[in-house]
This record gives sequence, C-alpha cells and structure tokens, in this order.
Amino acid sequence: MLKGSDTIRFALFADLHYKKGMYIPTVEDLAAILRRAAENDVQFVIHLGDFCNDYLHSPEITQGYINNSYGLPVYGVYGNHELETRGNSMDVVTPLLNNRQVVWGSADGEMGDGCIGYFYTDMGDFRLVCLDTNYSLNPESGEWEHNKPGSYGAPLTNIYHDSVDPAQLDWLDAVLTDGAREGRKCMVFSHSGFSGVWVSSPSADRVRDIFRKANGIRKGTVLLAASGHLHTNQSCVIEDVVYLDVHTVRNTLWVPNDEAFEHYEGFTYRFIDHDDAGGEVSVYDRNISELRMAKNTWFSTDPLSAIITVSKGGEIDIEGMESSWLEGISPTAEFGDEVFPRITSQKISI
Repeated sequence: MLKGSDTIRFALFADLHYKKGMYIPTVEDLAAILRRAAENDVQFVIHLGDFCNDYLHSPEITQGYINNSYGLPVYGVYGNHELETRGNSMDVVTPLLNNRQVVWGSADGEMGDGCIGYFYTDMGDFRLVCLDTNYSLNPESGEWEHNKPGSYGAPLTNIYHDSVDPAQLDWLDAVLTDGAREGRKCMVFSHSGFSGVWVSSPSADRVRDIFRKANGIRKGTVLLAASGHLHTNQSCVIEDVVYLDVHTVRNTLWVPNDEAFEHYEGFTYRFIDHDDAGGEVSVYDRNISELRMAKNTWFSTDPLSAIITVSKGGEIDIEGMESSWLEGISPTAEFGDEVFPRITSQKISI
C-alpha cells in the first residue's frame, strides 16, 4: 500500500442518487462509505455527482455528508440530477458540495451566490480540481447555459449537453498551468468524463488539450481524471493521465422508462423515514417494487466505493470492491454479463 508524505489517500464514490421513494440507496449506505473511508485513514472523501436528487428536502443525507461524524473533509461535484427536484437551485446545492474552504471559479475565488459550481483546493503538493459538466449551448442566443432548477439535463433545444463552458475551460487552463509551474500534482474530478474512450463530455477533446499543455510545462502535473454518470466501471491511460469511470453506489443497471420489469415483486428492504429536519421518524421493511424506479433498475447488495492512493511519482493504487445483485436477482438473462456490481481494484504506474 502506498502511503506517506509523497502520497495522498482518499475515498471516492459516484451516483448515490439518494431520494426517498425513488431508488434504494439509504443514509446507511452513505454511513458505510464514510466508515470505510475513516477505517482506511483517508485524507478526504469525494463524490462524483448525482449524490442526491433532492438536496432541499434531504437533510439527513446532505448533513450526514457535510457534518459527518468522523470529521472527514468532504467534497463533491455537480451531477445532472443535483437540481432535478423543484426548489433545488444552485444557491441551495453549491454550499453543500464541500465542508472545507476552497477556491471557487468566480473572479474573487469566493462562493458568492453559488452560481459557480466548480473549484479547486490544495493539499500539500496535490491539487484537487472539481468541474461542473452541466453546461450546454443555446444555439439561438449563442450563450452557454447551466442546467436549470427543476431539471435533470439541458434544455432539449440546446446543443453540446454535459459540457464544460468556455469560461470554465479558461479557468481550468489557468488552474492547471499554475499547478504545473508550482510543481503541484493535479487530480480532476467531474460527473461527465473526458477520456473519449467511453461516452464522454463534448468538451473532452478540449479538456485533454489542457491536460496535455499542463503536462508539457511539467511532466506528471495531471495524474488522474475521475468521473461518474455512466453507472459503469472502466479505466484507461491516455498520454500519462489515468481516466476512471467510477461505478454507481447501488443503482448498478438502469434501463429507460419505456422498459419495465417486475423483478423485485415480493421483496423488501430496510427503509428509514425522516422528517423535514432530517430526524428519523420510523424504520420498517418496505416493498422494493414501491420504489418509483425499481422496475427500471437492478441494485447491488452493498454500497460501492473506492479507496485511492496517488503518489507524486505517478503510482495510483485503487482499492475497489465487489458486491452482488440484490436478492440474487441478476439482469443477465435480459442484458448479458457485461454489467456487474464492482469497482475494479488495480495498480497503475504512469
């Protein structure tokens, strides 16, 4: 195991999708992720977006993360579902992305009204850069627009969905160039990814150009780019940058709404109900089939996360984990063996 002053160690997870009555993830799943993080002596925890589909009405999960009982520094990025539920606007969500002081992408580096959802922070010789891939181009006005409150994606008339807007790209260029000149080792976190190998943000080519520029100034500046969004488990190395596509916490396979399966009829799970203040009201066995997305989703038994150690020399140690299909109900008959609840453990040297 890599560890020491020349390394940084953190816990990583993606796409928890917490919302009562929609999917199966619970506050206990987040507690398990945080417990694993604390037991592995991490320096911080980060989620890769779609943490919660209703921040405004889910204090039990948002406060459980921000004010976690271990006192862990935590960070997160915007996913496309962060503003999904009515009432969830950037001024609500942005303050709940982290619990430490960071440098926001605004002109003065302050959070302000929350309309800028990207930031960076330094930990020793390492720089954490968190992007917001929720921009799209309005072809009529020529303006780049952020996803609106009450939506889980860009306006249908817009183009280049899941993008990093030009102002943010310029900011990323400046942050990584500065990191290169200072000798920082940079890790970039986002919801939509930039590998170009699997389904990626329309900004992928431009982001990789910026990575290439920073690594040209000082070799090994950008070491890692991790993303979620796809609910799959993939990795690759491109021009000495490791790209990770991190699997969802428990919503292992989702199919579109025009398909429906009755695979969880008669099965229950332990449901914890909370009041508007986040206090626990009751605990009972709830039918899985009552969940709004149960007919479209196959769930894992355990919450997936990874413990990652990155060295300044370019060694990346990923301690993943493997679960099983909830109640042993597998989608193999319908979709084959391509999908499985795991984050692959591996060691990569670049």
